Amino acid sequence: MKKSFLFVVPALAVLTGCETLQTPQQRRAVQAREQAAARQTEERMYRMQGTVEAVEMENARLMKELQSLRSQVNAMNGQISSLNSKMNALDARQKKEMANLIQEVKALLRKTAASHSSSSSSSSVHRGPGREHIVESGHTLSAIAQAYGTTVKAIKQANNLKSDQIRVGQKLFIPE
Repeated sequence: MKKSFLFVVPALAVLTGCETLQTPQQRRAVQAREQAAARQTEERMYRMQGTVEAVEMENARLMKELQSLRSQVNAMNGQISSLNSKMNALDARQKKEMANLIQEVKALLRKTAASHSSSSSSSSVHRGPGREHIVESGHTLSAIAQAYGTTVKAIKQANNLKSDQIRVGQKLFIPE
């Protein structure tokens, strides 16, 4: 029984815990470390809360900015659509005016050609079938060529022209 008692006493000492083995000074040091750790944890928690609040505020600011930018983009899209509509209308009007102008030039060219068909021929060199045209204000080689169904190059060759410059009153031979 004595032997079993010797085994029981150390087992009881172990079971009662280590706290009984610490001195009051050691306990105060442990408590101080625990309090310091708790303060550090609390400080970290407050810093994290501050960081989270700052992130939330920045997120809210960015959301407002994003909404503002979306509004600006929508306004710009509306302006672009409006400008596109106006541009399309102007383009259509310009094409119509150009077609009318071409018709007027063709009519003037025919009228001029008919009235001057019996006139004497130009001093320029030309051979083959064709007709004569007297240049009026606003006429260009390209408009004349289009009206007679020929090319600028053919008119320039038939009249020995080196450039596209023509003068009012100038007589041109228009090859067929």
